[in-house]
Amino acid sequence: MDSKTGQRTYLTFGILFLLFSALFTMATISTGIFPAGHELVMIGVSVMSFCLAYLYPQFKENDERSRRIREKGMFYSYFFMLGYMIILMSLFQFDLLQLDGYQTVCLLSSLLMMTVFINLVVLARRY
Repeated sequence: MDSKTGQRTYLTFGILFLLFSALFTMATISTGIFPAGHELVMIGVSVMSFCLAYLYPQFKENDERSRRIREKGMFYSYFFMLGYMIILMSLFQFDLLQLDGYQTVCLLSSLLMMTVFINLVVLARRY
């Protein structure tokens, strides 16, 4: 698969996931139980697809630069996730946030997906 085909594929999936997340968001708002959790994961998958569309030409060749970007991206994402968990724990401790278990896991998974891939895009532009 050449560079343009891979980018178009990821871009198409990103647009589809963004439309699905908008549909799910409208459906959960109309039922009155927003946020249900799954729409956050769909937004995270959409961001991941858009980031992969940008990163595809650089990661197609498995060279030293792409490996370094992946390593540093995962390293920085670890500290972001620790920060997210500290913030969420303090919000739950002081009863400023009322989420159930499913919503909390969906929030953390979507934050993890978005953080990792946005870090990769930032590092790809930097290196």
